[in-house]
Amino acid sequence: MTQSTANKIRYLFVLAILTSAIMITPATAAGGALKVDITRYEPYPAEIGKYVDIWVNVKNMGGGTAEDVTIELMPKYPFTLDSISNACQNKGSIGADSAALYEYRLFVASDAKPGTHEITIRYQDDEGTTWSERDFELKVGTDTLDSRGTLKLEAIKTDPEVLIPGDEGTVTITLTNTASQYAVTINGKDYDTNAQLNEIELIGSDGVVVTTDSYRNMGVLGPEDSIEISYNVQVSDDAADGTEHLNLALTGSSHTYNAKWNIPIRVESAGIKIIPSKPLKLACDGGKIEFDVANTHSSMFTSVSIEPQSEGITFTPAEYFIGTMEPDELFTIEFDCEVTGNSSDDADLHLYAEYRNGNNQHERVINNRVLEIEPVVPAGNSSTVMIGAALLLMVVVGAGVYYRKRRGA
Repeated sequence: MTQSTANKIRYLFVLAILTSAIMITPATAAGGALKVDITRYEPYPAEIGKYVDIWVNVKNMGGGTAEDVTIELMPKYPFTLDSISNACQNKGSIGADSAALYEYRLFVASDAKPGTHEITIRYQDDEGTTWSERDFELKVGTDTLDSRGTLKLEAIKTDPEVLIPGDEGTVTITLTNTASQYAVTINGKDYDTNAQLNEIELIGSDGVVVTTDSYRNMGVLGPEDSIEISYNVQVSDDAADGTEHLNLALTGSSHTYNAKWNIPIRVESAGIKIIPSKPLKLACDGGKIEFDVANTHSSMFTSVSIEPQSEGITFTPAEYFIGTMEPDELFTIEFDCEVTGNSSDDADLHLYAEYRNGNNQHERVINNRVLEIEPVVPAGNSSTVMIGAALLLMVVVGAGVYYRKRRGA
């Protein structure tokens, strides 16, 4: 090997090491598992020459704990912090899939122009690690409403009404402006009673994910007006039976109190239950079997069907379609069975139940049923049985004659 070749090999080896280090650094850099968002700010839009409060949510999306999370708000014109000492905030560790909320107050310059302006937030998950940055937009304007409309959560509807783990569904929220007139006088000043809807967000829980984004700039609701808003949700496969609590967060106008409501979502794993209503016995050539089918879930099921399967047996109908079943409804079904196999052994019976909860297709399989089949009498023993029956008849008749003779003696 020449000296030139050896130098080239060493060069390539060092280059490979440096390349590996460069590739590894971003994967292990701080902040890679953190997700930073501005959940809301008040008033909306921020008012020129006044303070605006900001809520920053930091969520740990990684698999381990972020040991020492720090965030720093870096305002740009027209925003300034109420105090420079409040720029950096540290709340310690944040566990996997957990979040922390940070609050800031900014002043909007008196000469600010209406429109959209940026602020920067940088963050790190441990002291001394690399900082990550993200820019956010805040709306600044003068179009806030000095109104006194009061919103009420009128109704909550979930479709399907009760979800099964793994289901997708829709939550429909009805909001109503409870004002009964178009103006109200408070301390000698007149206010309109419109309710402004700047942003409405449904926030998920540990077991339910909301897949619909928040609604923004929804306009105003006049007195006694209502609005329906729908969100799509997804229940996790491992969600426990019970009630999941979601949060509906409303941001109104500058002078309307913001609101949060609890949105309960019921989760239940119960489904279709199949119970034999008669003994599962068949003659050697066939017979009938009967089942009670019950909906043990708290929602209505649709497209319910039951299909039995067993080797060597033909069922009529091949699949029994029941259709719609209300909660706790019981339906009795019957199948004609023909034994087509040669074996007289008991047969394993498999029952397949298919049904829909809303738009979600489900299937349940029951494999622990056994069909008892009466044994076939061997053809060569038929004469023996007949002779035995004849002998028994002769004995009975003879005993009767003997009995009569004794009475006549």
